[in-house]
Amino acid sequence: MSAATSSSITDILMAAESLFSAHGYDGVSMQQVAQAAHISKSNIYHHFASKDDLYLSVLKHGCQEIQDLTQHLNHSDGTIIERLTVFSQEHLKHLNKKNALSKLILRELLDSSSERGRDLAQQVFNEKFSQMRQLLESGQQSGEVRQDVDAAHMATAIAGLNVFLFQVWPVLQHFPDAAFQHQSDSGDIMLELLLHGLTAPKQEGVPS
Repeated sequence: MSAATSSSITDILMAAESLFSAHGYDGVSMQQVAQAAHISKSNIYHHFASKDDLYLSVLKHGCQEIQDLTQHLNHSDGTIIERLTVFSQEHLKHLNKKNALSKLILRELLDSSSERGRDLAQQVFNEKFSQMRQLLESGQQSGEVRQDVDAAHMATAIAGLNVFLFQVWPVLQHFPDAAFQHQSDSGDIMLELLLHGLTAPKQEGVPS
């Protein structure tokens, strides 16, 4: 792929991301994308077979930064807990940085049919999810992570923690006891609970 072609595709994806995030799938036409990207509509169809193909490519492109991070963490030094902490912190930052797109993806997840869910799993999330599962499986092999729980469920729990916090933060930050002052701090606390549990460690000499 030439540099010019790559630049053209990036321009299309960025223009489409802005429009889809603001108006949703049904509220955007290919002509609007062409105008926003300053190219012809035929040029879009040269790179993307259909509006649906473009839309799924936008969602995948929006997740690329996290996929790259997860791939990097799979080949990084440090304990599995250290690397999972980095992932969780950066994932939460990414959700906020891509606020409008994150909300678009969440709406898509909530409203999708089984057929659409299959498209999202195969074309948007599969590579990212596989990288995360691979990271956790390496922790299982090294003995740092429980081996009696499927790595896919672990990956879902860690990612789901941040998605939930991202969704409910507009409410949490207004609770009067001021427990939720900083989203990043709350993310760290919730990850700590996920990694180490709610139950207090058993003290020596104290009957169970």
